[in-house]
Amino acid sequence: MDREPVAFNLKGIFEDNYIIPLYQRNYAWQEREVAQLIQDIWDSGISEESKNYYIGTLVVHKREVHGKPLYEVIDGQQRLTTLNILLSVLKNEFEENITTRFESKLKFDSRTISSNTLKILADNHEKPSEKENSKMRQAYLDMSKKIAELYAGNKVALQNFKEYLFDKVQLLRVEVPEDTDLNHYFEIMNNRGEQLEKHEILKAELLEPLQNDVDATNAFSMIWDACANMERYVQYGFESDIRKDVFGKSWDKLPKNFECVIEAIKKEQKDKEDTKNENESFSFLELAQKDEITYKNETSKGEKEIRFNAVVTFPNFLLHVLRVYVNYHIDENDIPLDDKRLLTTFKAVIDKEKDKEQFVKDFSLCLLQCKFLFDKYVLKREFKDNQEHWSLQKIKLDSQKKPYYKKTFDSDQPIMLLSMFHVSFPQMIYKHWLNGVLNYLYTSYDEGIYEDEYIEFLEVMSDAFYFDRFGENELSYFDIIYKNSCKPIHRVINEKHLHIGTKVQNFIFNRLDYLLWKSEVISEEKLYNIKNINSFSFSFRSSVEHFYPQNPKPGADLKTFSKDYLDRFGNLCLISRNKNSALSNYSPIAKAEHYTNSSIIESLKQRLMMNDSNNWDETAFTKHENKMIKLLNTNTFE
Repeated sequence: MDREPVAFNLKGIFEDNYIIPLYQRNYAWQEREVAQLIQDIWDSGISEESKNYYIGTLVVHKREVHGKPLYEVIDGQQRLTTLNILLSVLKNEFEENITTRFESKLKFDSRTISSNTLKILADNHEKPSEKENSKMRQAYLDMSKKIAELYAGNKVALQNFKEYLFDKVQLLRVEVPEDTDLNHYFEIMNNRGEQLEKHEILKAELLEPLQNDVDATNAFSMIWDACANMERYVQYGFESDIRKDVFGKSWDKLPKNFECVIEAIKKEQKDKEDTKNENESFSFLELAQKDEITYKNETSKGEKEIRFNAVVTFPNFLLHVLRVYVNYHIDENDIPLDDKRLLTTFKAVIDKEKDKEQFVKDFSLCLLQCKFLFDKYVLKREFKDNQEHWSLQKIKLDSQKKPYYKKTFDSDQPIMLLSMFHVSFPQMIYKHWLNGVLNYLYTSYDEGIYEDEYIEFLEVMSDAFYFDRFGENELSYFDIIYKNSCKPIHRVINEKHLHIGTKVQNFIFNRLDYLLWKSEVISEEKLYNIKNINSFSFSFRSSVEHFYPQNPKPGADLKTFSKDYLDRFGNLCLISRNKNSALSNYSPIAKAEHYTNSSIIESLKQRLMMNDSNNWDETAFTKHENKMIKLLNTNTFE
C-alpha cells in the first residue's frame, strides 16, 4: 500500500530533489494544458479563496544518494516540470521574490538539455539557445501570456493570485514503498478501471425528478444519449422512425417541444412494447449508464458516419447549454463554464426550481435544440480520405432519402471566422465565443439563420471581444454576450496591449489575419496583394515571433534595436512553435527566404513584413505597424 500522501505548496515541493527517469517521456505540455492550469488556479482563487486547491498527485519512489533523499518521479512529471517553470515566470516576469534555487531541485536522467533549460529560464536568459528544450521555453512564454491576460494590468488582482498560489495551491506527494516492483506498479497504473464521469452522475440526478413518468424518462434518456456523442450529428442518435417524427422527413426541423419526442417514441414502440417492460424498474444510476432503455439506437441503411472532432466536450457543452437556457428562460445569471464544477453548477440552478420535473424536461429540449444548431452551424474538424480540415456542414437527404453532408453556407467566410475564434482560445473550457454563438443561434433560429446575418454577427462579436476586452475598461465576457448582445460599446483600445512582445494575445493576431484575409478574398479592392492567400487557414499557433530578431545569430551584420522597440506590434507575428524555435535568431531576409519557399502560410501579417525584409528598418517597421493597427482597429459595427 502507498504511504500517506503529504501536501506541499508551490515553493515547498522544491525543497527536495527530484529526478525524472529516462523511461519517462519528454516534457510535452502545450499551450492548452499550460493555460488551463493557470486558468484553474486563477478561478479557484476567486471562487474558493479560503480553501486549499489541490492540483494533482505526484507519485515518487524514494532513493538515497550520498546519504540524501532523491525522489524518482513515477507519475506527475509533466505537472512538476510545469510548476518549476511557473516559478521562473513569476520570478522574472511578475516581480516575485524567489531566492531559493528551485530550478536545481529538478533533474532529468540522461537529458542534460532539459535540466539546463530549467536553469536558463530561471536565470532569465531571453536569448533562446539551440541547446535548450523548446517546449519548456514555449511553456514559459505561454504562462507569461496567460497570467498577463488574466490580471490585465490590475496589480491587486495579480498580488491576490500570487498569494493564493503560494498559500493555498497544494500538490500531493505519494511515496510508494521501497520494495515496490515498479514494473508491476506501472502495469496497475495503466490498467486501472475508469470511474463514473461527472456527466454520467449528472444524468442520474436529472432523471430523479422523472422517476414516476416512464415516458418522460425514456425521452430524456434518448435525448441525452443522442447529444452526448459530440462527434456525431444528433439525428443519428435516434432510430430512423423516431428521427422522422422528431426532425421531420428531411431531418432539418428543429424540435419544438419535449412532448414530440415522447410521442415519437410511443408511436414507434406501439406494436413492439411488451407490457411487462413498462413495470421494469432501474436505479437512477443504472438508467444513467444504460445505452438503451426501451428503444434501440441504430442507423438506417445508407447512413454514412464521417468522423468529426467537435470543438468542445460534452460536459463543457452541457454548461454552455445551461447558460443559454438560464439566461433565456429564467433570469440573467452568469453560469461558470468550468466542467470541474459541473455538478455543483447544475445543483445551484436546480435547487432554485420549484418544479424540478418541468425544469428537466425544458432543459433537455434546450439541449436537443442546441445540439441540432451546434451540428449545423458550429465549426468542426473533419477527417476524411486521410485528410483533415475545418468543416461546417449540414445533413441533407438525396432523392433516394439517403443522408449526405453539404456545406451549410456557400462561402468560406463563416468557417474563417469560427476557426479564427476557436484557435485563439485553445482551452477546452471558457470558450466564450462558442457561448455567444450558441446564444445567438438559439434566440435567432425562429427568424432564420441566414449566411449574411451570421457573418455580420460573428464579425461584430469579434469587434466586441477586441474593443471591450482590450480597452481602458475591460468588460466581462458575460456582459459582452448577455448584456450587450455581442455588440461593442467601446471604439478604442489601449495600445499597451499591442506593444508587449510575446505577451500579445493570440486573438489580436488572429483577428488581424482574418481582416487581412477578408480584404484580399472578400473585398473587391485588393490592398495587400498577398500571394497564395487562398491556401491560408487558421491553425493552433502559439508562438509570437520577433521578425527582426531579439538575439541575431553570431556574425549577422544587423543593427541593434532596444527591447522596447523590438517588442512593438509592428515587429511581431504569430506562428507555430516549431517554426519560431528553428528560425527565431535569423535575419528578416533569411526568414523571408525560408517562408517564401513554404507551401503553408504561417501568418498573413508575417507575409506583409516579408515584402520589406530586404530593408526592414525604422521606416518600413513604422509604416507596417501603422497600417496594421489601423486595420486591426476597424470596427464593423455601426
